Amino acid sequence: MRVVIQRVGRLLIAWLMLMASTPSRAWSLDETKVDWRLALSADFYRAEGSMVASARYGGSWGLKLGAWVRDNNVDPHAPKVVAGADYVFTKSKWRFGAGIAWIDEENNINGTRWNFDLSIAYDLSTRVFLQYQHYSHGSGLGFERSTYNYSWNLLGVGYAF
Repeated sequence: MRVVIQRVGRLLIAWLMLMASTPSRAWSLDETKVDWRLALSADFYRAEGSMVASARYGGSWGLKLGAWVRDNNVDPHAPKVVAGADYVFTKSKWRFGAGIAWIDEENNINGTRWNFDLSIAYDLSTRVFLQYQHYSHGSGLGFERSTYNYSWNLLGVGYAF
């Protein structure tokens, strides 16, 4: 399972880099409207059951703030806060995001405070969405190989307004 997640992460990074380097009209991307997005997500891979409540404000460029509301399978414990900024590409009901996140504590899951922030979301309606959030410091890409990097893999549901 870990190999699959690493491969998906690498493919997502490669896709986002390609999208960022290509003019948006070539991909006919949709405009990412400015809104608030609230989400509740649970880790399903290394820290199964740990939960994060988060909010994002913005359009294509956005700011994020989140807090761990449940701690499970994390040594010594889950962080308290995550804050970051990202860029989101929208195509139909899909949103793909890439950015940077600061996590207030290091542990056996994130290993460092500064992490990459990758996301994929699907809008079920104009208000409700599903999302996958990945926080990782990039040891699979050759960064910070000497620290833990099991990464946060959060699957959640959210509401936009």
